[in-house]
Amino acid sequence: MATIYKKKYPIPMPDGAEIIIRRGQKLARWESGKGQVRMAPVLDDQHVQFVSDCWYARYRDANGKMWRESTGCRDRQAAEKVLADILSRMDRVRSGVMSHDEMTASGQLESPIDGHVKAYLAQLAVKTIRGRRVSPQYVGHVRDSLDRLVRECGLQRLKDINRLTLQRWMNKLGQTPRDIDDPESVPVAARTINMHRAAILAFSNWCVSEGRMSANPLAGLPKAEESEPTRKRRALTEDEIARLLKTAKERPLREALTIRTGKNKGKPLAKVGDDEQRRLERLGEDRALAYKFMMLTGLRRGEVASLAVNAVCLDENSPYVHVEGKHAKSGRAATLPLRGNLAEDLRKHIARLGGGGSTPPDALLFNIGRNFLRTFDLDLAAAGIVKRDAQGRTVDVHSMRHTFATLLARGGVTPGVAQKLLRHSDIRLTMNTYTHLDLADTAGAVAALPTF
Repeated sequence: MATIYKKKYPIPMPDGAEIIIRRGQKLARWESGKGQVRMAPVLDDQHVQFVSDCWYARYRDANGKMWRESTGCRDRQAAEKVLADILSRMDRVRSGVMSHDEMTASGQLESPIDGHVKAYLAQLAVKTIRGRRVSPQYVGHVRDSLDRLVRECGLQRLKDINRLTLQRWMNKLGQTPRDIDDPESVPVAARTINMHRAAILAFSNWCVSEGRMSANPLAGLPKAEESEPTRKRRALTEDEIARLLKTAKERPLREALTIRTGKNKGKPLAKVGDDEQRRLERLGEDRALAYKFMMLTGLRRGEVASLAVNAVCLDENSPYVHVEGKHAKSGRAATLPLRGNLAEDLRKHIARLGGGGSTPPDALLFNIGRNFLRTFDLDLAAAGIVKRDAQGRTVDVHSMRHTFATLLARGGVTPGVAQKLLRHSDIRLTMNTYTHLDLADTAGAVAALPTF
């Protein structure tokens, strides 16, 4: 027999509850955390009987199994309508018009979307890809994207997700300025729109895999057209590399010695103790070595941040660094050679880490903290290297990987070898995106042509 009911269960007596008598029944009255006045029958001195706000449905499915689930309705008539819809689907399953899986999915479509999003984010937070746990930052980005989509597209239930609604939202987002009151405000970038699209597509695919949807209603949803990359990077020149390394090495101590206020402002006259001076010198040396390491190995910032001391092998005839698959972007482990002078610098660096004793093999090779990006920008400015040039190309931390690729090309390394060192799956990415050769580089190749 199918019926609707409200759940009743004991809860501890709320703090500050007032006991009143109404129609001969003892009730507890209190104010909830949201400022609402609640009342419930008193069971004993320590408990009250709490009644759920929403109605629940109790019914048997086509296989005779008893089910109890929330209708999500506070109104009795609305809850009875939900139960009637459930029983109608049961009759369709019994008659063979609908399969049990289709019936389950259709029932999920009527439930609030918030619960499905919470379940998806909870599963995403513990998911591993190629042995690596999904980062909390990525989960946060997905949460923000889905929250925005749910809010701005008016998605209340799972059935509200449809291709037409999402297409209209994407078009509006790409045409409307971010700030209507600002005449210079531009619409949201196509890359950002596609990020939101990827989030809702992944969520919909998960709903299908979990049996919450029978099919993805967003299949075939086109991407926003990206005319060109939002950020065009460039490689550093050899002169810029030398200035950057010198600045990174000297800046910590130089800034500590610089007077900030008063008549001697800007002069290197501040008093710094010997121990602090040595610490700042080591800090500069370590930072400069980290930059040098990234430009001579092509490793990404996250990969370098994950390296432990035992990841580098300096005692072999051919020194190398080993990147574990769980830390590599591709998920595949890699072994990369180290140039001789870089290996010697690393040997001294590891000895400094031990402070005169042996360095723990699991100690981090470099301290790549949260402020690494900002520190790099400050070093660029101090070295007189412009962040963005006249052609709109920028220099950032990832530009050191571009610098590695460009140095390989200038050194005559064949494209196939460069692709292997950069660990690219497509050689076009190596040659077209990461390799930056200017007119001076290509002029030498033209000059090498034979004379006719």
